Amino acid sequence: MTCSGGGSLSKACLTMVCSTVLLGTPALAEPWVRGYVLDKYEPAFYYGAKTGTMAAGTDCPKGTNPDNNYNVVLKTSWRSQAEVDDVLRSATLQVNGKFNSNREQRLSAALRYRGFRRDIDSWVNPFTAPDPGTQEVTGKIAEGFDLDHNPKTGFTSPDGEMGIDNNLYRVMGCNMSYRGIPYTAYLSTRGNDKMLEGLFTIVVRVSGNKDPMNDDDATVEIGYSPDHIVKNSVGVIPDYSYKIAKTTQYTKLKAKIKNGVIETEQVSELRLPEFAWFENNRGEALLYQGRIRLTVGGDGRASGLLGGYRDWRDVYGKDTFDTSSSAGTRETYYRENQIGKYYSFKRNADGVRDPKTGKNIGISAAYRFTAVPAYVIDPSKPARINEPLTSSVPGIYRAMFAKAEMTKVIVPDPVRKKGEYEGDPDLRDSSPDSKSPKSDVVANNGSPQTSP
Repeated sequence: MTCSGGGSLSKACLTMVCSTVLLGTPALAEPWVRGYVLDKYEPAFYYGAKTGTMAAGTDCPKGTNPDNNYNVVLKTSWRSQAEVDDVLRSATLQVNGKFNSNREQRLSAALRYRGFRRDIDSWVNPFTAPDPGTQEVTGKIAEGFDLDHNPKTGFTSPDGEMGIDNNLYRVMGCNMSYRGIPYTAYLSTRGNDKMLEGLFTIVVRVSGNKDPMNDDDATVEIGYSPDHIVKNSVGVIPDYSYKIAKTTQYTKLKAKIKNGVIETEQVSELRLPEFAWFENNRGEALLYQGRIRLTVGGDGRASGLLGGYRDWRDVYGKDTFDTSSSAGTRETYYRENQIGKYYSFKRNADGVRDPKTGKNIGISAAYRFTAVPAYVIDPSKPARINEPLTSSVPGIYRAMFAKAEMTKVIVPDPVRKKGEYEGDPDLRDSSPDSKSPKSDVVANNGSPQTSP
């Protein structure tokens, strides 16, 4: 067929010419953007049992950590058995005409002091108490990343990848509050429920200039949004708009996409909102040498992993000194032992070497999440970060622990006034001895020395 005649092309001829041009010239790449809002988020702890929080499995052959034996935990060289019995007696049992009506408060207060001397706060100074041991994960499978690029260290992923680094799971994976199939463990359920109620919001934005399914020069942003998640009785509603804050709790990473799987670079610092379930433990999470993997499904939803090294001292501090859910709650309701956890953190720290001490302060960790399509937008003015509204108590005690751990100098209790720490019975009039020495040092051989 040829085109001829007249000064203009016929309709059929024009159609043929246009088709030839379209078929013969590759389509130009167009910039693209995809956004998501997280609807589920939790530590990536592999569950090796079939059903039940308490059941034994490949992760924890003995099942969940057992409840604390307080007769053993409370016994020290300076606390008599009579004192232990009095703390543990039933709330309805009268002694000298008095009920033990505040048994839980007395138990939390007693648990706080387990060091080699009566007046030492052993949650602040855990190195002054012996290691009681804790049940660690002994399974071989874990989710996460090969952060140290050494396939000979760490776990094996469920897909068979070697060298997976996730020692936070090793330390805490047998704890009752974190154990269960994905997104069903107690604290995961609680944390996600609070996230959906407005405690915090996390958004992800992926962009590039080629194909959203295959792009070797893409960008991933993850961070805090000041907007509450929009949901109904079914779940998070897709395609709503969320502002992204780019000050704190935010990271921008380079990425490559292959067949819909997004892999970011490994950055020195990955910052994003903390996994939290209450006002006092939310805020920013910092993962050193962090990275993200994100997979987009056919329905537009996404699922992913993020990982890196957490400063284990920060994890211990947030876990132990939280006004609403402090170590007293951990050691009574949650079947955990904070002193045992402290030693387990130190034992399993596997990255981020401290140049001053030569010891690792980082513990490898991974978090998993799912996300719903959303519009992630830049605000016209910098978005305000809603910092946690809390008392000063958690911060004070976290700082005290950090000082004690760095210096190995025993930090004494601050002088308390009655009612000063209202709202936290664990921290109110709990010291068995109101007098505290100025400072104590633990010698290299472990024996106490009182500084002049």
